[in-house]
Amino acid sequence: MGVVFQVVATYAPYIYLACGLVALYQLYRLAQVRGERRQAVFSLEREKAVRDLSGIFSVAMILLVVMGVTYFAASTIPRAAEAAPEPEPTLPPQFAVAVTPTNTPLPVTPSATPTGTTTPTEVPPTPDPLQATQTAEALANATPTPAPPPEPQQQQGSSPVCPDPRSVIAAPGNGAVVSGVFTLVGTATHEQFNYYKVEFAPGADAQEGFTYLADGRGQVFDGTLASINSRGFANGPWTFQLTVVDQTGNFPPPCRVTLNIGN
Repeated sequence: MGVVFQVVATYAPYIYLACGLVALYQLYRLAQVRGERRQAVFSLEREKAVRDLSGIFSVAMILLVVMGVTYFAASTIPRAAEAAPEPEPTLPPQFAVAVTPTNTPLPVTPSATPTGTTTPTEVPPTPDPLQATQTAEALANATPTPAPPPEPQQQQGSSPVCPDPRSVIAAPGNGAVVSGVFTLVGTATHEQFNYYKVEFAPGADAQEGFTYLADGRGQVFDGTLASINSRGFANGPWTFQLTVVDQTGNFPPPCRVTLNIGN
């Protein structure tokens, strides 16, 4: 619907001109029909004149509605679009980062060390065998805290060849191996910029079958286009596409890059 209002706002002067010409023609017909009605002798002629007047009135109402909608689209919609805040790009729920809690074993509480009684003959104390056995078993059953896994490494690929400099994915490169959460970096701009969108499709160098992933309402110059959680994708090659849409709903050739998911 927004695209329809934008098209109406773009061609508003021509719509006003067409409505004015039709209105002039209807005024001419109105004067002609009124003259015919005054000169009518038979009732059939008068009924025809009344029907013609009703048709002229209907056309006038349609012209008023068309001009009202055109005025609304040309004045109200652009101001509302400029005043609306730019939403931050969001990812679908299936690509949200999931945090899985891990169980951390409790530290082992050391047992009390047996103490002996010093006698005048300075005989060394004898430890309690049962207590020493319990201490040894507790130390043997203690589970060490597992070390956190290393952060996933991303292999950079070659820079993709984009057909239009206004729609460019600069990183990761074409054929790069990514895992975890990674960021698409590039440029999304246009002389009549409206918004940009990021889509994906399975396979390498895909040409169709793309699905919406994220979008942005502000122009980006060599910056972050979208943050993507690769855990929502199956391992293997995927094609990501950047499309920049202008205010008329048209767009230059999109930029595509093939990335290999390796979680």
